[in-house]
Amino acid sequence: MKIFIFILLALSMFSFSCSSSCQENETRDMGIAMQSEVAMSKGMPPMMDSGIAASSIAPTKIQTNASISIEVTNIEQAILDIKNILTQNSGQITSSDSGFSSRPYGNIDALVPSQKLENVLINLRKISIKVINENIYSNDVTEEFIDIESRLLVMTETEKRFIDLLSATKNVEEIILVESELMRIRGEIDSLKGRVEYLNKTTDNSQISIYVTEEVPISGDDDWNLGDSFDNSLRIFISFMKNLTSLIISIIVFAPIIIGTLLIVFFGYKFFKRKSNN
Repeated sequence: MKIFIFILLALSMFSFSCSSSCQENETRDMGIAMQSEVAMSKGMPPMMDSGIAASSIAPTKIQTNASISIEVTNIEQAILDIKNILTQNSGQITSSDSGFSSRPYGNIDALVPSQKLENVLINLRKISIKVINENIYSNDVTEEFIDIESRLLVMTETEKRFIDLLSATKNVEEIILVESELMRIRGEIDSLKGRVEYLNKTTDNSQISIYVTEEVPISGDDDWNLGDSFDNSLRIFISFMKNLTSLIISIIVFAPIIIGTLLIVFFGYKFFKRKSNN
């Protein structure tokens, strides 16, 4: 009994460390065949190559995401329109922020069903006066999905076999070994299921990043008024007069020093020139 357990443990650990490459798939198939022989010696049915089945039924899995930057006439109305577009296309906003830099802006990140992504982009173009930038990028994860599904099916079958083996084991040492391997297998299964769930979620839904800015009006600042313009001009004039007055005062204060210095230089120059002529 102990010999069969050690063989089964060793083969399972070797088999499920393989990746999705062709050479490793062949090694896994050999491991499955050897495990089947051990299982048949215990009266259990042989394992099936679940990887082949997974490969034949796995659908195409493509992750498609997009980003778009648009310019609008009114930022507040545009944000409302964007939210309505997302709602009408079963979208969900994941994050958003708005503010004012050189002009009003808004950032919206959302998830929409992949089949409705193009419709969302079309409607975003309609509410904009200019599309500044638009990107659509995709990633084919079909091969990874097939590999994970294949490994998950094989691991699930192995888990069942270890459960059957555990119920037939009486020796305490062997029970501990089988339970330890069973826990490792279940950990692998949970990890693979999590990855499958992530791939399903990211291929069924698309992430779209929307950046919207308000156009600069032809007249410049829409908040301009005569009173503010007069106040600004008056402040500039007062500031100019203050600076001019400060300059005149500085000249008056330093004039004696400047004049005295010039006189000393002038008479010094005359003195040395007369002396040199003599």
